[in-house]
Amino acid sequence: MLNRLLKKAPPPPAVVPSFTKRRFFGTEQKAFYGRLRRALPRCYIFPDVALSKLMIPSNPDPKIKRSHQDHLSGRKVDYAVFDARLHLLFVIELTVPPAPGANPDTIPMAALMASAGIRRFSWPKDNLPSTEQTLRALADYSAENMAKEDGGGALGPSSQLGEPEHTDAMPVVDSIIQPRGASTLTLEALAGMAPQGALKTSYPHVWERICLFCTEPRHLHQYLHSLSMQDRGVKRAGFSEEALNEIARIQVANVGYLQTQTAPERASWNDVFTDR
Repeated sequence: MLNRLLKKAPPPPAVVPSFTKRRFFGTEQKAFYGRLRRALPRCYIFPDVALSKLMIPSNPDPKIKRSHQDHLSGRKVDYAVFDARLHLLFVIELTVPPAPGANPDTIPMAALMASAGIRRFSWPKDNLPSTEQTLRALADYSAENMAKEDGGGALGPSSQLGEPEHTDAMPVVDSIIQPRGASTLTLEALAGMAPQGALKTSYPHVWERICLFCTEPRHLHQYLHSLSMQDRGVKRAGFSEEALNEIARIQVANVGYLQTQTAPERASWNDVFTDR
């Protein structure tokens, strides 16, 4: 009896605090992520990646290594883009103006990534690119990724580097890869087939879809074919003569790439599971 009285009462169970889920992306960030996915359909895009996950100090001296590691602490990139084998291709930074009290001695992230040989694209956070601007800025890289699946090989230090054109629509690019050989239509080729800009001006939604599918000959062929069909339950107003000429030129050019695509067409999700 005495032992039971002297024994301390067990502590009360810990109260689990209340939480609620939060949105990972804001509306504008979510829209920009969607543009990246459409521009790089065969890449893996990870947001908010710590810089220490992408690079390590190369100096073998332990003291210097710890000192260099401090430069990575707490720093991250907005997006890291990887190929199908999870090899880092490049990173994307969304920049903001420096704070008034920022430390001037802090080494810029651009310099750290250049030291590690990591390619970097940068846009102002308050002026994100549109879908078309994103497609245009990353078109060469996207075409290179498409070519790799056809035996183009992995990217390496020997890739040719070119200076980007400095316009409001283009990001700041530390280094950008030029395509080794076009295996599909490119945005530059499309622009040459539509010098009057009839589709882009009068039918911007159609032009955007053509730009989106230009690196996928089968999808582009199906989409261009659908433009001539009344298959949506409503009667179309029709295209102007200039727009029809542009569509015809793109169709003819795309056929040459379509004939090189010998891989069998995979069944869609609905084809496989429609009766299950």
